[in-house]
Amino acid sequence: MIRADVTYTIEHFKEIPFIYVPFNQRMMWLAITAVSTAVAMFTILMGENFFNLFTGLAIISWFGILFYIIFNYVLFNPQKMFKKYSESQPDSHIILEFGDISLKATIESQTTNGVNESLYDVFESSRENDKFFVIRVKNSGAYVIKKSEITVGTPDELRQLLTDKLGSKFKIRK
Repeated sequence: MIRADVTYTIEHFKEIPFIYVPFNQRMMWLAITAVSTAVAMFTILMGENFFNLFTGLAIISWFGILFYIIFNYVLFNPQKMFKKYSESQPDSHIILEFGDISLKATIESQTTNGVNESLYDVFESSRENDKFFVIRVKNSGAYVIKKSEITVGTPDELRQLLTDKLGSKFKIRK
C-alpha cells in the first residue's frame, strides 16, 4: 500500500492543466498563426479577395489560441480555483491510499468528511514530473500529490503502481 497525506496549496492547482499542449506544439501553432496572418494581410493589401486560404487559416488559428488562453488562464485560473477551494474547504487535507484494485481518498476538514473509492479503471490519465503526480479521475476531477507528501511507500513505488495499473495512460514529463 502507498499512502499520501495531501494538503492542497496553490502549487498543487498550478499542476492541473486543463488542456495540455506541449511547448513545441504551442510554438508551431503560434508560427502558423503569425505566418498565415502576415500572408493574409499582404494579400488583402495587394487587393486580393478577403476570404482566401490564408485569412481562413489565420481566423481559425486566432480562435484556437483565444479559446486556449480563455480556457486555461481565465476560466480555470489556478489562483481563482485555489481561492474557491480554500473558502469551501478550509483546513482540509486528503489522505490517499493506493491499494491493489483502487484508490481510496479520505477527506478530512471542518466542513466535510468523507471517503471516496475509485477503481483504477476509471482513471482517465496520470502524469508525473519532478515534484508532483497528477491523477485525473473520470467525472471526479483530479488528485495532485507532491512527492514529499507520500508518507508510506516511495515515489518510485507509486510510479511503478501507476505504470502497472494505467499502462499508456501514465506519462512522465520533465
